[in-house]
Amino acid sequence: MHKEEKVLQGICCEVSNCIHNNGHCCCTAKSINVKNRMAVLGEETMCETYEQV
Repeated sequence: MHKEEKVLQGICCEVSNCIHNNGHCCCTAKSINVKNRMAVLGEETMCETYEQV
């Protein structure tokens, strides 16, 4: 039996080359920081927690 991976609830990630993306569009980082807090659309945001695989 494998340990279930913890994900940030309510956070979807489409960046496939981020080390925190579990391959199911879920973020496994302990927490995230987001640039452009005035964004209206998701594509206007930038995750500062991103780390390339």
